[in-house]
Amino acid sequence: MTTAPATAAQALTGLARIRPSGWLATPMPTDPADLLVRARRVLAADHPGVGGRASVVSARYTAAVFTVHRPPPESSLVLKLHADPAAYAGETLAYALLADTSPVARLYAEADQSLSLLLEYLPEPADWTEAAMPAVLAERVAAVHTASLRLPGEAAEAMAGFTLAALQAAPAPAWITDPSAYGEVLAAHLDAYGPDLVPLGHLDLKPEHLRRRPDGELVLLDVESVRPDVTGLIDLVTQPAVLRQAGHELSPDRVLGLYLDATAAGGARWTAGSLKTALRAYAAATGLESLHGLDR
Repeated sequence: MTTAPATAAQALTGLARIRPSGWLATPMPTDPADLLVRARRVLAADHPGVGGRASVVSARYTAAVFTVHRPPPESSLVLKLHADPAAYAGETLAYALLADTSPVARLYAEADQSLSLLLEYLPEPADWTEAAMPAVLAERVAAVHTASLRLPGEAAEAMAGFTLAALQAAPAPAWITDPSAYGEVLAAHLDAYGPDLVPLGHLDLKPEHLRRRPDGELVLLDVESVRPDVTGLIDLVTQPAVLRQAGHELSPDRVLGLYLDATAAGGARWTAGSLKTALRAYAAATGLESLHGLDR
């Protein structure tokens, strides 16, 4: 009997690598002392007026995250430093697209020279013991996936190069293993959303990445990995594992149903059948080994 995946990463076994190994020529240092020196320099040079004690939250070869602790009445902030200009550009694009249309952490400032972002500090985790949390997660994820349908005219025009119409006219991304199946994925999205959707996907979904604002609103953290060519199907595939990790064991049919309801509220026209067909095409296009029952 196959063991159900316990994390989002396990749910994506076999998925084609969007970036090859060793792709980053100048990775972020990982020594905490070196990182703190860099953080202080960036704050002084690119974010003047933002004072406070910095502490390292996480450090990876691609990026480092800090908390900037500020005394009341000022709120603390999150400082994020990127090592890769393309990843920085992608994250700033995602925040620009999602800021006014989706429940994600707020971006307060960015600095191209240091590849840095100042973000909303949200220390309070979501309460995953609440029975409604699976539906809440589906709604928050669907809000990201359908965000481009709610853009005002000028912003929508700026995103024209990333829409389904543009993707259909372009070659399949280099990381796609089956271009024909990828074409089927895009066609299914066109039927569900129309040609103007920017098919965002690849959220870094983890239970700890859903946080509560002081007013009670639940928002998603970390849109660094979001891309406009992956589609939201990748996040649907990971949701059962994320929910399992948070203590909610749902059947694949139930997870699919929650996503169908949430995306319909955002303007999608999926049916259970068309969504399952799109999932099978997505697995073929990307090398994904299993859909964990979502397509049955």
